[in-house]
Order: sequence, then C-alpha cells, then structure tokens
Amino acid sequence: MMRSPYESPKQPPVRRFLRRRPDDRPSRARRRLVLMAAAAVAGFLAYSFLLSDTGLIRIAGLKRETETLRREKVELALRMNDAERRRQERARDPMLTERIARERFHLVKEGEILYRYKEPASSGTR
Repeated sequence: MMRSPYESPKQPPVRRFLRRRPDDRPSRARRRLVLMAAAAVAGFLAYSFLLSDTGLIRIAGLKRETETLRREKVELALRMNDAERRRQERARDPMLTERIARERFHLVKEGEILYRYKEPASSGTR
C-alpha cells in the first residue's frame, strides 16, 4: 500500500535534522525575565543619556546659559567702555574742574569774595 503525502510519518525524524529539540524550549518565565532585564537596561540608558547631570537635556541647557552669559558679557563690556569714555571726557572738562574746586574745596578766583551762610538752628517749637 502506498503512503499518502498527507499522512504523518510512522517514525519520528532523526534528531540531528531537527532545528531545536522539543524539550529545549525556553520557558515563558525565563523569556519574561530576559525581556524585563532588557527593558531595565534600556530604561537606565535612556535616563543616563537624557535626564542625568551629564545628559543631553542638561548639556543643551548649559549651552543656552553659556550663550546668554556670553551676550551679557559683551553688553557689559560695551557699557563699561562707554562709561570710561564719558569719565575721561568729564575729566578733561575745565568747567567741571572749576566747579569741583569751588564746591568741595571752597576755592575762589582772584578778586572774588566767598560768602558762607550758617544754617539756621532748627527749633523744636513754632
């Protein structure tokens, strides 16, 4: 009698031709454990690359802060140069020098008379 092509063979196939032995299947618990470990490692790597002190988000924030400080430094240097220029202009002004000499040191020109007035004593009763 001839065997049908759809019938199962009477003997099992030889072991060396099997890809995987039927009893060597990894258990579901082991597979789940491996997946959980991989997820934990992936989570740790994502945290360390993105959210830690040396992560990408922190680095981007520090770059923004550095640019802001650099711009502020340039602005302050310009303001300082402007203030120094104005100070030097005022230092060369002869009218300012004369005014300071008259007000602070009570100096007078030749032929001028300096009058000083006493402040009236403030009385507590009126």
